[in-house]
This record gives sequence, C-alpha cells and structure tokens, in this order.
Amino acid sequence: MFKKKIFHKLENRYSNHAYSGLLGVLMNYCHRKLENFSKKKNHYNKILEIGAGSAPHFKYIKETFSEYHIAETSKLTSKIFSKQKKLKIIKYDGKKLPYRNNTFDRIIISHCLEHILSPEEFIFEMYSKLKIGGVLSIALPTDPGISWRLGRTFLKIFTIGKTYKITSDEFNYLNATEHVNSIFNLISIIRFNYKKKIEESFYPFRIKSLDLNLFYNVHIHK
Repeated sequence: MFKKKIFHKLENRYSNHAYSGLLGVLMNYCHRKLENFSKKKNHYNKILEIGAGSAPHFKYIKETFSEYHIAETSKLTSKIFSKQKKLKIIKYDGKKLPYRNNTFDRIIISHCLEHILSPEEFIFEMYSKLKIGGVLSIALPTDPGISWRLGRTFLKIFTIGKTYKITSDEFNYLNATEHVNSIFNLISIIRFNYKKKIEESFYPFRIKSLDLNLFYNVHIHK
C-alpha cells in the first residue's frame, strides 16, 4: 500500500519533471547521444523499443524504418502513440519478449534496464531477438556513482518536496525499490558477456568514469 501511495503521487508528475529544467536537458542529451554509434544504417527494416514510457526517445530516431515496435508493461505508451500508424505496440510481462528470435535490426532500451530484476537474463533475451548484424542500444544512469548521488541529493533538497509532494524518506524508498541494479553491476555483466562486441560512451564528460559522469550508453553489435 505504501509503494502504491507513492506511485499515485508520482503518476502525473514524474514525466513532466524528468524532462523539464536542467534534468530535462541532461536526459534529452542522453537520448540524443544514444543515436550516435558506428555502423549505423540509414534505414532499418524493423526496430524494437522496450519500455518507451512517455516516448522521450522516439523523436531522436532519424533513420527511416519499415516497422517500429514498442514492448511496454504499462498502458501509458499506447495512449501517446495512438495516432502513429507505423508503430506497433504490445503489452508484455516485462520478462519474455513476444517475438521470434532474429527478428529486429535494432533494439533500443533507454533508462529501463536498471529496473529489471534479472538484468543478465533480459539482456540475453533482447540479444536473441536481434538479427545478425543488428545492434542493441542501451542507455543507463550511473547510479550509484558519485555524480549521480550528488544530483539526487540536490533534487531531494531543492525539488522533491515542492514538485512531487513526497517526503525525503519516500523519495529514498522509491529509488531503492526502483533502481534495483547498480550501474557497476550492469556494466560488469555487459562487458563480461559482450566485451568484443560493445561500443561504450560516457556522458556528459566522456571520461571513462562512472563516478564522474551521469549516463552510460552502450551499443552491443551482433
């Protein structure tokens, strides 16, 4: 009940807050940079985006495509994309993607993997849906890196009470139960399994340090 109460408070406020002000500038910067990688094609036959949410990433897709699929666990995305005829949205259980193996030319998952309880299994699941020559694009917050923790502290002191109308303890609880995967664990899983197939970027400072940056983008080529 406690967690549901928090989410009820956040439901109509989070998207507007996350993509407004300085935080919004940084988040959009991360989405834009996720579109920069080698071997990028001008056209993809099939693209899959997982956990599109309020659709912050879609506007940065510049290449053309024949089909754009979205796999989502909530109904929010369906309402946002209701007028987009080229998009195919499916609600799934958050574990198994309801597609055949070797289906997509590109898969995008932005700021979602940190929420998934079995991240290694889910990475394998996504990778299996890629065609040979395809790319899996992942964007992650560098939580609990030093810069990310400092930013969260700033929000907690100056923004959370006024914008979210929740207490500091509620905010800490929300982050503890939502960001269940440390960036240090996720990057170790990715590097161990795909060391020779990855293309990494760190933002906004581009130094290869999770503590100094706020975002980690990685492209896994198949």
